[in-house]
Amino acid sequence: MLNNLFFLVSVLVLLVGCAILFMDVVVSMKTDRCKIAVPGEYIAKADTGAHSGFFVLTAPTFRYSFEGKTYQERSANLFFHLYLPAGKLAVPFVEGKTYEVFVNPAQPTMIISAGEQRFPFLRKLGCAVALVGVLLVLAAMRMPVLS
Repeated sequence: MLNNLFFLVSVLVLLVGCAILFMDVVVSMKTDRCKIAVPGEYIAKADTGAHSGFFVLTAPTFRYSFEGKTYQERSANLFFHLYLPAGKLAVPFVEGKTYEVFVNPAQPTMIISAGEQRFPFLRKLGCAVALVGVLLVLAAMRMPVLS
């Protein structure tokens, strides 16, 4: 009975990891439509998230104009740091400077910044949870059956 419960929990962890990876694919598909480059001013004061410490996750905010309308939106890409020392930038942008951002023409409030991380946070999390799930399933399959 305990082995069956452990196996069930293992499979659930694996499925959660796969669900997170699926969400990453959906987000990536949406941001793939952000193709029109426009200049955007980085607004640091509007950012959310901690700027020093452990497990820092933040999304940069930009002010930009598209088709005659001005927007101030957070980028769809996230910047993640396991540890961020005090004084180090959470994102590779300096407040008040202009950077290239890419707008989704069908949904102008969706943007991504040019400084997108190579391996996004959701992908890291999904891979880690799925790997733990696989290891737990393998461990559950090797457990001796207690009679």
